[in-house]
Amino acid sequence: MATQPAPGHPSRGLRLERRLSASSDLVGHAQESFFRCLARWITRYPVLAIAVSLTAYLACVPGMLLLPGSESMFGILRIKTGFLDTFTFKTTDEYRDYKRGTDVFPDTRSLVFIAKPLNGRRLVSSDVMRQIHKAEVQIEEVTRFESVQGHQLGFRDVCERFNSGSPCMVSSATATLLGKDVAARLSELEALELDRSTPAHVAAALLVAGMSVQQRSSLPLLIASSRPFPGPDASEASLSEWLLEGTAAMSTFTLLDTDDGVRFEKQVAKDINQNGYPENAIVRINQFSSSTIATESLLIGMDNVPLIGITISIMAGYLVVMLGTDTRIPGNSQVKVLLGGTCIPGLSGLASFGLLGYLGHGVSVLGTMVPFLGLAVGVDVIFLMVSSVNAVGPDVKNMEEVMVKALPRGGRAATTTTLTSVCAFSIAAATSADLPSFFWFNIGLVLVLIMNWIGMVIMFPAMITLSQRNMTVREEPKSGFAAKARLAMGGGRRLRGIMTAKLGYAVQRSLSFQIFGASAWIALTLLGICFGLQVERGMPDTDLVTDSSRVNAYFEDVESSFVGSLPIELGLVLDSPRTLDASYRSRLSELIAALNNRSDLVLPVDCWLQRAVGSLSSSASMCEVDTAILMYLNQSDVSGRDARGGVTEHLRAARCRAFLWQPTDAKKRSEQASDIISQVKEGFPELEVIPYHLSFPTQTARYRIIKDKTFSTAGFAFVGVFLAVLITMPVHLAMLALANIMAVTSVLFGFMWVCGITSNLISFTVCVMTIGFCVDYSCHVVHFADHGVSPGTPWDQRMRLSLESCSFDVLQGCLTAFLGVAMLGFGSAQAFRIFALLSVIITLVGGFFALIGLPCLLALLSRAWHACAGQAEEFLSDAVLPVPKGTEAKLVETRNLLLSVDRVSL
Repeated sequence: MATQPAPGHPSRGLRLERRLSASSDLVGHAQESFFRCLARWITRYPVLAIAVSLTAYLACVPGMLLLPGSESMFGILRIKTGFLDTFTFKTTDEYRDYKRGTDVFPDTRSLVFIAKPLNGRRLVSSDVMRQIHKAEVQIEEVTRFESVQGHQLGFRDVCERFNSGSPCMVSSATATLLGKDVAARLSELEALELDRSTPAHVAAALLVAGMSVQQRSSLPLLIASSRPFPGPDASEASLSEWLLEGTAAMSTFTLLDTDDGVRFEKQVAKDINQNGYPENAIVRINQFSSSTIATESLLIGMDNVPLIGITISIMAGYLVVMLGTDTRIPGNSQVKVLLGGTCIPGLSGLASFGLLGYLGHGVSVLGTMVPFLGLAVGVDVIFLMVSSVNAVGPDVKNMEEVMVKALPRGGRAATTTTLTSVCAFSIAAATSADLPSFFWFNIGLVLVLIMNWIGMVIMFPAMITLSQRNMTVREEPKSGFAAKARLAMGGGRRLRGIMTAKLGYAVQRSLSFQIFGASAWIALTLLGICFGLQVERGMPDTDLVTDSSRVNAYFEDVESSFVGSLPIELGLVLDSPRTLDASYRSRLSELIAALNNRSDLVLPVDCWLQRAVGSLSSSASMCEVDTAILMYLNQSDVSGRDARGGVTEHLRAARCRAFLWQPTDAKKRSEQASDIISQVKEGFPELEVIPYHLSFPTQTARYRIIKDKTFSTAGFAFVGVFLAVLITMPVHLAMLALANIMAVTSVLFGFMWVCGITSNLISFTVCVMTIGFCVDYSCHVVHFADHGVSPGTPWDQRMRLSLESCSFDVLQGCLTAFLGVAMLGFGSAQAFRIFALLSVIITLVGGFFALIGLPCLLALLSRAWHACAGQAEEFLSDAVLPVPKGTEAKLVETRNLLLSVDRVSL
């Protein structure tokens, strides 16, 4: 039988709530004592406070020179751009398989260009082939770059500097179509074209006739045609018709993954673009390489730098307009103080980069957004500090006494919001440590917030002290420029007055306003939950490419020519193959046969080991197996590329190759990868084959887990924020703040579904930002609903008092956050415009929910509660039935308990 609480004793839950509230009160008192002491030190030594803060910032800045990275912005700031090291979840099986495969067989870099005939020309025409050949010669023989040692190197040099077995290979469209004697074959094509009586297909037939079986087999990898490939064994007529309908040619250059290889790729991109191939009237040539996205990331980061400067300027101007004349003593201005305060978030951004450099960790292109977010989150503290100082009033003359009263109020609010934001981003970093770019993005935000907090509670109060120390009451100018300037800078005072007089009153008194705000909060939250769960996954490759880049044309040509798919080379690493085991050899042959039956296969699987030992009898001896392998290795060039170890040392590893059509659609690409991995690893587990391709960890694995990762990271961040808020607020206030944040996050997902925005790295980032941003707004509102408010005050009145105290500051926090991220909407890449759009939504919805939605909901519930309580009290007072002995005391106890619940639970 359940134990009932003794009469007069609160329940266990209520006792726990009181203990937590008492703990938060102790923390609050400790904060007030700390900030009072800090205020006295600041007002006595303001210049020293500014100097100490500025020294701390400047001491961090040189660390920017130590940032590791593969690309350099403006020759100063280095960023990491490799997809495998920055945008890949490192705990996935695909990542581990790729690393295992490339540890045995070193990774390579690929440079691809696609050539598309223009103005109705055919691919097999002589002028088109001549232009394609010219581009291939440019890459293979002409392009030179300067190595670290100062040597001029080319394509072959990159390979020859290492080992003779290096995988430098060329898949040339013209070498396949024209053969070795290119000039002679081009002359033959020109002669056929001059003879008007010759049918068009004769030229294609001429090319097909000169091809070997191996060259015909490689045609699907090099030529895109509007017709299905008839197969290498098809008749010359069928192959000629297929080739005649060719729409594009693709050539691939594969070289070692080295620093020189990266430099070579970048030089090729410059040469191709500078030689005017993309604008050629005969053929359009666009190139793509392993370093293309890295280069694009660098350009995006460089494009963001001017936007940061514009954002700082806009923010400074906005602060001057809102707070320029909003001083504690009438008739004065504080423009210089505000301009200095605006620099604090900017200095914090630089300091965070420097601290990351000292820690030995770099930033990715996501890191270039940290200064924007530092401005968005940091500047709103200026409004809190100015509001706290102005609340003291002009009657207090001593600046030390002013700051002793103001800093505990503003400092506590700034500490609460900074702590919760730091907690949200720290939790996000801890739960995404397997995604390096996002991990260090969150660490950068944490550092920005901490450095900004230091500046705002030390440096900015010192600036205010120096500014107001000798202030006296002045008359407002009546005319002239000064009068016009003060009129322009009086917007903040007028807006504050309107919000203080109107918003809180409407929330407390207007039933229609309460219904509107509460209905909007509930409806948007429910719709967000309903539609947010339906958000799709994936992000187009072009989202991380600048709008003006030629890479966009490359993707367009690939999509139009190869109809939504590209050929890829899938690696199959056989780890310590047991070639002496007859069952192993048999199963290997079965695996190759199964892969050859795939519908997405371009060419038969190239597996030298299966060809060497697959035909041996089940009773073959060790000598026969070793002889078969040794003969095959000696008669081919496999040893340097696809074999590790020797026969006498036992074969350590072998690699097979499968050429597949990979869809460009993210969902289909992920399904194909999962099917391949399942077919190979689950269908033939005894072979211990490792299937790998760069797109598996960088694209398909990320696509598979990104949505679950987003929800799990958000969940952990919610818990972390709740625990952080509990330190400084009673439990019921923490629950209210958390509920509001969760509602905003739900609306964000619903908005993503409406706009067709998917779960990807960008929305993953914004989701965590939602928690870090909106916790500030919610904490402000619920904090001032309890701070300095008498116990037992109804919640509709609490909301009015809170909005009268902080509504203007919360609104300015929303608007500054909006200004802080809005400039990203003018960025040069679609991903960052999506980032800006989602960030704007969370600032607007977060502000609406904090200022109107949640207050109206609480006020409406309070109104309903008191209406029900009043009816119950009236019913009990009018009752004529006799009250049993002892029941009256229980009724009084119940009534007191309900009143206590009214005080703490809403």
